[in-house]
Amino acid sequence: QYDCPSADIDMLAHVICDLFPEQTQFAERKEDAGRTSLLIHYVAMRFGSSARRITIDVRFDPAALARYRALPPRMHARSYAVLRAYVEATLGSLEEMYADGQTVPREVDIEMGEDFA
Repeated sequence: QYDCPSADIDMLAHVICDLFPEQTQFAERKEDAGRTSLLIHYVAMRFGSSARRITIDVRFDPAALARYRALPPRMHARSYAVLRAYVEATLGSLEEMYADGQTVPREVDIEMGEDFA
């Protein structure tokens, strides 16, 4: 499910959607300070004997997001790769925590800064 009014944020959700189960929800959120986030709500089955709801909040630095939006679409591939790498690293970190016997958090933040765009 995609609840992203902005076409560019919707596209970013589609870039990473294959990393998550089918029932995952992607939602765009704008904070009062003008910062845009992509919220990823999914149910993780691999962190224990029962399903675990996890929310990943991908927060975009306003200046970096503005630069991304100013780029022509053919130049977005680098930003897609950076986003995907951050999300994959976060998921890998959660799996390592579980493997080490640590409690996997239900909420995780990813800060997309200067390297995004």
